[in-house]
Amino acid sequence: MSPLLAIFLVGLGTYACRAVFILAFANRKMPQALQRALQYVAPATLSALLVTLLMDKDGNLAITIAELAGLTAAAIVAHFTRNHVFTLVTGMGVFLILKHLL
Repeated sequence: MSPLLAIFLVGLGTYACRAVFILAFANRKMPQALQRALQYVAPATLSALLVTLLMDKDGNLAITIAELAGLTAAAIVAHFTRNHVFTLVTGMGVFLILKHLL
């Protein structure tokens, strides 16, 4: 499979996953159970990103000072603001600044 075809198919799959909710609930109210379940998508995504950040290709724990500082800053912001965007921006900002300086 060519890389261009793989990118196209992944993009098409992503679009289809998003379009299903729009088409299915265009003129209907979303069920409460589904709304409650969707509240956990952002924390689950952040957790998946965190695990991939902390592990190397062999599955061993690999963390630097920049990563630890970014995670700590993000945890503090998440605790006080409960805002996923602020949490992500703060954690990535601290991480990238320290990664550049160290």
